[in-house]
Amino acid sequence: MKYVLCLHRWVGSQALYDRYELPAGMQIRAICTPESCASLPSERLASSSVLVSLDDAEAVMAEAERLVEQHGVPALVVALNEGDLLNAASIRERWQVPGDLVAWTERFRDKLTMLEVAGRQSSIGVLPASPADSREAVERLAAEHGYPLVLKPRYGTASRGVKFLRGPRDLDQIGQATEPMMVQACCAAPILHVDGWWDGQRIVVVTASRYVNSCADFGPDSPLGSIELEEGDDERRIAGRVEQLLAVFAPEREIVFHLELFDLDDKLLFLEIGARVGGAEIPFLWREVRDIDLLGIAWEIQTGASTRYRDLARSLSKEGRPLHRERGAWVIARRNSSPREGLGTLYWAQPQNLDRFASGVYEGAGTRLRLRSFDRPALVRDVGKIFEQLSEAWGAQS
Repeated sequence: MKYVLCLHRWVGSQALYDRYELPAGMQIRAICTPESCASLPSERLASSSVLVSLDDAEAVMAEAERLVEQHGVPALVVALNEGDLLNAASIRERWQVPGDLVAWTERFRDKLTMLEVAGRQSSIGVLPASPADSREAVERLAAEHGYPLVLKPRYGTASRGVKFLRGPRDLDQIGQATEPMMVQACCAAPILHVDGWWDGQRIVVVTASRYVNSCADFGPDSPLGSIELEEGDDERRIAGRVEQLLAVFAPEREIVFHLELFDLDDKLLFLEIGARVGGAEIPFLWREVRDIDLLGIAWEIQTGASTRYRDLARSLSKEGRPLHRERGAWVIARRNSSPREGLGTLYWAQPQNLDRFASGVYEGAGTRLRLRSFDRPALVRDVGKIFEQLSEAWGAQS
């Protein structure tokens, strides 16, 4: 029987595989991890292969080769998590499977390639950057733009491995890298994340949110939050510029996207973009607050099995905005913590007695909270209260 090869690493129910349609006569064969195998689809699953980590590209390719030897070449290869996109593209190229290939995927995974593509338009600015392949290259960027600089993996996810170079004494960190790195001028402006679906010509539906803290600062003593922007001119201004950016990244190509921007009020600067659904609580908020399943749309784009989730998204949006006017917010923290009473917009909190392990930086957070309200100031107040409560709780623990 023909099959779809699915690379799957989520522990939770981000992707509702049992609800997503498959091409006629096909089943799923999955490559997963020990912690993610329990969230595989209960129906239509022909087999599952467990690897220690899906970050090991050689192990993933070797397992794909074993499956091909036993069951033939897959009809399709699907990967919905950012960390699996390049492995999926490599498998497609090796066995000539239809779908996104490596060169296309790299414009959304290699941060230097992203910057080169983003530089082809003028609606959103681009910060200076260079490969961090030598101390001299970094010194040249510092001489032109000053310190601090940001050192980060070119193929990193969830701000893993991001470091700040605050002066010449920090340059020794360059030689310690074990993967391709880049260095970029630093920007301290607030960061937006913009999420939605682009059909190749226009944005069908989009939301813009502002981070509370930054992904790079997320750590044991620093939570991360996000609050959707108020409806109005600012939101429309951002969406208009993002549409011009997407026109150079994906002309005539359909993608779901997660875009991060520095917000300088009158100016936007590009940070990074992914042709995938955002992480943390983003896929859940879209499904629970807006009734739009971005991962369902991503599945349809990769499989071509139906248009049901895209049709639903079109019917639930107008002029690029979800029809449902309620706004969403979320907070995550590394340490376990239970929210106190008095948070009127909080609608979901991760149970504190979970007996499971998630390797993902955000999915593995000990505290995960989702909020919703038609009153954005109420979201701002409650997120502020949560940050205060977390600070008090952690202070008492130390």
